[in-house]
Amino acid sequence: MTRANHPTRSSLLRNAAATTGIILSLTAIVEIVVRATGVATFIFPAPSMVLASLLGSPGLFARHALVTLGEAGAGLVVAAAAALLFAAAAVHSRILDRMLTPVVVASQTIPVIALAPLLVLWFGYGSTPRVVICALIAFFPMAVTSLEGLRSADPRLILLLDSVGASRWDVFWRVRLPGAGPFLAAGARAGVTLSLVGAVVAEWTGTDRGLGYLVLSANARLATAQAFAAVLVISLLGLGAYGATGLLERRIGWWRQPAVLGRTTSKETI
Repeated sequence: MTRANHPTRSSLLRNAAATTGIILSLTAIVEIVVRATGVATFIFPAPSMVLASLLGSPGLFARHALVTLGEAGAGLVVAAAAALLFAAAAVHSRILDRMLTPVVVASQTIPVIALAPLLVLWFGYGSTPRVVICALIAFFPMAVTSLEGLRSADPRLILLLDSVGASRWDVFWRVRLPGAGPFLAAGARAGVTLSLVGAVVAEWTGTDRGLGYLVLSANARLATAQAFAAVLVISLLGLGAYGATGLLERRIGWWRQPAVLGRTTSKETI
């Protein structure tokens, strides 16, 4: 008997080794090309210079990274709460669904960066405007996946609970929310990276902290190696956040556990 479609640790290690090898090979090629062509360092620094800048001031990058992570994390929590609230309201009321869904979709046509000056005017120069921008950017994919997940609940289970007089809260908690688990996880994976991007973009609107600020500051000083190093840290944080979300999904895995009335989603093949 084998578990269906579950990657083994050895396969994950092989994939990681292959990815690392590709990245190192591309880095070596870029290093050779940059040194061979003699491109000015303030235009395109060699990867070795970027790494030297990162290792030369680890405390600087760590301080700014903590600020960006804090803003992105707070924005992600706000976006997740708002997305679940929207999805719950829309799935329980057709009127609210027809009213709220077009508003949510239309909100994506508004450039969030254009709202930054207004957010600063409304909330001041603290971290609140940046958290709001993170939440706005991460909200839409989380809202869509949450709504689809809640709608995907098994109608037979809902009818069964209705037949025994279960409340809407019981149906939501015992059927809809557990059934939406994979959709919520997919939304979280998208939201965690988007919130990080939102934090960096928000820091371009006016602050003296964060990796986004560090990129702008380095560009203004023509310290291109430091700017590339900050971008590298942002990429690593995004990869780490995405991987941590996937690990948490596998650890919790409530949708893989026996559901209501003994229904299971974990399958085995002989």
